Amino acid sequence: MLRGVSWRKILYAVCFFWLCVIDQRVKTGTGHDGLIETFRDSLGIVMSALILSHYKWEDYRKRKLPCLIWVGVSVAGGTAAFLWGLRQETVYLNHLAVCIAGGILLGFVLIHTAGAVLTDRRIPRLRRGFVLLWAGMLLYMLFSRSHYSWPLSYLILFGAFYLTDYTQEEQADLLGGILDGLILAFFVLQGLCFVFRPYDCPDARYVGIHSNPNQNAIFYMEVLAAVLVRVIRAECSRAKLPVRLFYWTGAGVLLSFVFLTIGRTAWLVSFGMCAAFLLVLNRFLNYRRFIRNGLLLLLSFCLTFPLCFGAVRYLPPMFHHPVWFWGEWSEGKVHSWDPWNSEKFVDMDEFLDAALGRISGSVENFLEHSPFLMKAEASPESLPQRAEETVVDPREEAAVLTVEQGLDSLLVRSTIYGHYLRNLNFWGHPYEEQGFQLTRYYWIGHAHNIFLQFGTDFGIPVMIALFALSVWSAGIYVSRIRRKKSLPDLAFLLFLAIPMFFGMLEYSWGEGSLSMAMLFVAWRWGAVMQKGKEGEGAA
Repeated sequence: MLRGVSWRKILYAVCFFWLCVIDQRVKTGTGHDGLIETFRDSLGIVMSALILSHYKWEDYRKRKLPCLIWVGVSVAGGTAAFLWGLRQETVYLNHLAVCIAGGILLGFVLIHTAGAVLTDRRIPRLRRGFVLLWAGMLLYMLFSRSHYSWPLSYLILFGAFYLTDYTQEEQADLLGGILDGLILAFFVLQGLCFVFRPYDCPDARYVGIHSNPNQNAIFYMEVLAAVLVRVIRAECSRAKLPVRLFYWTGAGVLLSFVFLTIGRTAWLVSFGMCAAFLLVLNRFLNYRRFIRNGLLLLLSFCLTFPLCFGAVRYLPPMFHHPVWFWGEWSEGKVHSWDPWNSEKFVDMDEFLDAALGRISGSVENFLEHSPFLMKAEASPESLPQRAEETVVDPREEAAVLTVEQGLDSLLVRSTIYGHYLRNLNFWGHPYEEQGFQLTRYYWIGHAHNIFLQFGTDFGIPVMIALFALSVWSAGIYVSRIRRKKSLPDLAFLLFLAIPMFFGMLEYSWGEGSLSMAMLFVAWRWGAVMQKGKEGEGAA
């Protein structure tokens, strides 16, 4: 114990901090040095640590024989595997070492899980229908035509996680570790941005520690969920004023960074998260101050946004050691020899033009397609005709839309969804059979919808199961919040909402991604039937 903090909570915080690192490295790696695979497969080590921390020394002594046998097998097998890897030119030793370590830990996980479930009968009270649907979905994914192997690793790792009979104290430490780990990751990763990542994105969308603004927004939203839960915890426990101000300010900071990504979907999801936060805060405190708290949140955002913008714009030029991820380097980006006032940096006017332009463009696009407006279409003869070309670009021949049509976001989304809906089947598609040429310059590689993508990868039954699990678990969380004022359930409801709602329009999935790991963690809280007021307010 360290001043009242259990070692498990510290371990859990480190594990969820590392999930954020995995997410960043998987999405920005080159694919040529084995680092993507190394960080992605370190998820097995993280999950093994979460599970093995539950078991005490008595459990290891009780299963001494199988543990000793596995130690012997691990030493011999791990050594043989590493020596084999030394002789292979196509094997990355860093990835191989992580796989060996993960495999060794997984063996201990399976030994203890099997012993606890089959011998000791120590198993949490699970919603059998929920768990059977969850396991059935992953098993179906294994036999689909997708050829992905991650459903098997998730089935084993998270299956053992769900079967671990955590005590009430351990569950409180787990949630506290999740919140602390995410907040710690924000300070560390955003701190690196302030040193190494100049704000010079060509379209003014802030990418932060990632190479894509939407993936950066997901990271900020995950941290925002943790901070909002901390705000409620601080208010409900009547924490000291500096503590409450710290978390209220933190919420404004996270909203400011989400705004900097200029992601319309992220804005909508963050707005929904804040609305749910304000409603729950009112219910927990038993008074009606929805508007006051909403104005306080808005004030925090307004006061912190200039500071956040100034930090991302003016701190990196002070250090001038820019770091690029794979595919980012160009003459148009800031280099170490560029002055602090270089035109390559994004200034406030450029940011506001881009942000307000996306908003006005969305409104105009919506009004243009509104059924309440009358439209006059020009006759075909009056439209400009394309001149004959002697050389035809095969991409243009395969394109579904013209370049001009590709600027219409509603048309683009409807075209993408229509294509993927028409190609749904019961056993899915391998990756090479997916995607299409939207415009001459834009290849669509995913469905821009998490449910459609799972249906495309694994088949219609998986799409239905994913939707059912999401709705079912959300219903469980909402019910507990209403009946027991359960703060942990609010946390997992927010973690569930991020990949589900953001994923309705943008990419929010993928092996090793933070949002998917948090989704599988959140499902456990819904799968386990809580006793009485267990976990209430634990944060």
